Amino acid sequence: MARAEPLLGSAREWAIDFAVAITVGVFVGVIGPYGSYLNGAPGPRVFHFVVCFCVGTLIFGVLQRLAVAGAERWKLPVWPVIILALLVGCLPLALFISWLATTLWPFLIGRITLLEWYGQCVFLSGPILSFVVVRRMLKARRREPIAPSAAPAVLPPSGEVLCLRMEDHYVRVHTPGGSRLVTGPFERVIAGMAHEGMRVHRSWWVARAAVTGVVADGRNLRLTLRGDLAAPVSRASVARLRAAGWLAPEPPPEPGDEK
Repeated sequence: MARAEPLLGSAREWAIDFAVAITVGVFVGVIGPYGSYLNGAPGPRVFHFVVCFCVGTLIFGVLQRLAVAGAERWKLPVWPVIILALLVGCLPLALFISWLATTLWPFLIGRITLLEWYGQCVFLSGPILSFVVVRRMLKARRREPIAPSAAPAVLPPSGEVLCLRMEDHYVRVHTPGGSRLVTGPFERVIAGMAHEGMRVHRSWWVARAAVTGVVADGRNLRLTLRGDLAAPVSRASVARLRAAGWLAPEPPPEPGDEK
């Protein structure tokens, strides 16, 4: 069984996220977008963007993981939930960025409104958050377990199937040449069979041409099949099998048994 991933991510994921945030922060600080290159020396500017991207990584790292998990749990479309998380997360981020910027460059006080700070956050954070979400969704999809022996639900031609046996979420198809798994559900696989057969047990379907005999063990019955196979017969199926001629008619009671 695969180990469940932590809801808020592993330490390694967070380390990578913050490393990327620092790298992007340095790059953006050097180029100085939104006229920030006019604020003065590059040192404070790089510091400002590195800190802002790290804080944004913390905020959106939590929100996007919770958004994806919530969308999966409540069967909601992922992207509308991600957009909502972006719009919500940009509010505390805009408040922090405006505070840090006006602390480093007091002459900005009153020159940039909170709405403008918010718009800058959405413009910068949106593409980055989208990239992170897409990358993690693709990574999670690659980690989805696949049953190594499972095959597509394409059954052999009519006459080649001896019996079907339900195994968890798959169906084992027994043929004269061996067996393999196909995807269920059991009822759909049975419906795809083109030749005569019957469901003789909750977990078994048997082709009539495969039956070689009947074995009684007390009140329990088993059908012996070609290929050294045997299928149990549920008590609820006995009457149907007798009516279909698969089993001999029930013998009449002995005279001494009649009351």
